[in-house]
Amino acid sequence: MKVRIISFVIALIVMQTMAQAADKNSANIKPASAVSERAALMQTLSRGSRVTSNNQEYQILTGVRAVESLSDEQPQQTLTRMGGGKLIETKGPFVVFSAPEQSQASVTSVNGMSYPTAFNPYTGGIGIVPGTLNVKLKNSANVAAIAADHGLEVVKVFMHLNTVFFRVKHGQDVVAAATSLTSDTRVESAEVEIIEHMNIPQ
Repeated sequence: MKVRIISFVIALIVMQTMAQAADKNSANIKPASAVSERAALMQTLSRGSRVTSNNQEYQILTGVRAVESLSDEQPQQTLTRMGGGKLIETKGPFVVFSAPEQSQASVTSVNGMSYPTAFNPYTGGIGIVPGTLNVKLKNSANVAAIAADHGLEVVKVFMHLNTVFFRVKHGQDVVAAATSLTSDTRVESAEVEIIEHMNIPQ
């Protein structure tokens, strides 16, 4: 009799655990309507310059911005702080939203840091453009002069790799800065940094 009761209790625990796992998995699966709605929205977004980052081609989204939410701030509260706009998605601590189209892919700081975004046609994902440039130099001794000539801030220098990370200043177009660097004879290559995937602590 005891064996039957124990078996019954174990079976109940297993069934409950499986049901909880199924609920958790279903919560992570977006309904087909939400997926198709997002796909339709992506088709309507205006696209600007093409850029390559980490061997992926992106298109700057001229009417989509990203802003980091403040601690304990819900996405809709973030949008209100930024003056409105339609929520497209959240990406880690960032809220990605529709905004008035801008001619420049620049970082701004009105009501909070606002970043340009870019669309990856291959993955269908949106990446955040933090205003950083990954630049390979012919000689690392030229870092300060290049930063001054292009109006950039030096973030990190890897002398042994002849590589430097520059950041554009507020209001400066990051795509234009990359183009300008590429035409500089002291530069081997310049790439706009785009963050599409974020590891979120559980």
